[in-house]
Amino acid sequence: MGFDYKSLTDEDLRYIFKDFLFKLPPRWHQLVSLAFATKHSRVVFLHGVGTGKTLCSLFAAQLWRCKKILVVCPSSAFGAWERDIPLGTNYSYTLLVGTKKERLAALKKNYDVYLINYEGLKSIYCRLVKGKGWVLNSTFPDKFDCIIIDEAHRVNNYKALQTQICYELSRRAKYVVGMTGTAVDKSMLELFNMYKVVDLGESLGVSFFSYRRTYFYSTVFKLRNGREVRDWKLKEGYDTLILKRISGNTISFNREECVDLPELQEMEISVKPSKEFCNLRDQIVKERFINIKDRFIDNSDIKIKANLLRELSGGFLYYKDGDKNKSYCLKENPKLEVLLDLIVDSDSKILVFYWYTEERSLIERMLRKNKIGFASIYGSQDFEERKKEVEKFTNDFDTQVMIAQSRISEGYDASTAGIAVFYLPLGSPRMRTQCIGRMYRSGQTKKCLAIDLVLKGSIDEKIIEDRGERFSLVNSVRRYMQGYCRENSEV
Repeated sequence: MGFDYKSLTDEDLRYIFKDFLFKLPPRWHQLVSLAFATKHSRVVFLHGVGTGKTLCSLFAAQLWRCKKILVVCPSSAFGAWERDIPLGTNYSYTLLVGTKKERLAALKKNYDVYLINYEGLKSIYCRLVKGKGWVLNSTFPDKFDCIIIDEAHRVNNYKALQTQICYELSRRAKYVVGMTGTAVDKSMLELFNMYKVVDLGESLGVSFFSYRRTYFYSTVFKLRNGREVRDWKLKEGYDTLILKRISGNTISFNREECVDLPELQEMEISVKPSKEFCNLRDQIVKERFINIKDRFIDNSDIKIKANLLRELSGGFLYYKDGDKNKSYCLKENPKLEVLLDLIVDSDSKILVFYWYTEERSLIERMLRKNKIGFASIYGSQDFEERKKEVEKFTNDFDTQVMIAQSRISEGYDASTAGIAVFYLPLGSPRMRTQCIGRMYRSGQTKKCLAIDLVLKGSIDEKIIEDRGERFSLVNSVRRYMQGYCRENSEV
């Protein structure tokens, strides 16, 4: 067994760092993490969401005396880095944003820290080859002595270009930090590639197939159409072996160890569906085609059924009208009514998470109609616009609600909120934790409440039931339809 760094006392830590002057005094868990980092050049910080990993990684870079640092992060996290770099260091920094030419020009300028989002990596480190698509450059335009990979779970897909680029950047750097508060979503298989990128295979090896064969076993189940689906399950007790292998380069703190946070309560509000919802749901489950405004939607494929059922629980359906994408909104939307009641009855600022763009439109129209101030953040916003919306929610007394897309649930601070509402329940534990972490994080002093709006008889119920099992939406829909068929013998 290695040394237990969490056994270090305040006195121990003061002695270890007596010769190092921090611009901002680190907290105990950050100092422990830094003590760990002094013995390593490649580390993974698996600290809970909202526990100050950004500052922790910057402090580590300073301890390592790094002079040129590349931070790879989601666009939504730019604001946190822009806040923490001047707060905790004297580093200069720039954002690598804009066109390829603009990014390369910024890269040539002399800064200590360069920030780039995952999507932007491709424009600098790949080239477009006719017949092959995007191909990794054989040479990279610059070399960094430290790479910080924020929300490192984003490099768990070995086929993705951003993963391949991060691996090459890591290979060229002496010091690397990977950090995430949500390392695993569905399976510990996801750990392999993240560790291969950060520590170049020191922990879990360099062969994914060898890792999978050693720690997992294969299961096969048949679908109704006879097609076989293969899945991989962790061998009993082997999670301990994996954790032991990664412990050499990993330190982890949950939120309770890091921050004295107030109480978090989670609840579901059951919403009675409208008659129109029930009729459309029955059509989607039973029929091969459904009729929306005299347009027939092919409903024969299980993936189409899955998306339609999910859209329907949000109060709308997407459909094609010729070449145009359109949406049909249900005449009654009980979820919106319940959401409005929650907002009106609360004195707290409220985060409302949505999935589909049409949900955002429905919620925004409802808020405007009722003269409720709101901010809105979504995937297609540029960084500056998103930053303004977060600041508006934080600082404007009359902005009670922030509508936020669940898929960009990383990086920003919305701790002025005391309530988070999931208009459409999430199946991903990782994404849900990230969303709640926007509110329930360091600096939060209020009791917090996370609410799922659950439409009775809808796919919402099955998604919440399956969340711990980490089923895909399609598998949850299959199980939902099996239950529906049992309850409705005529199907």
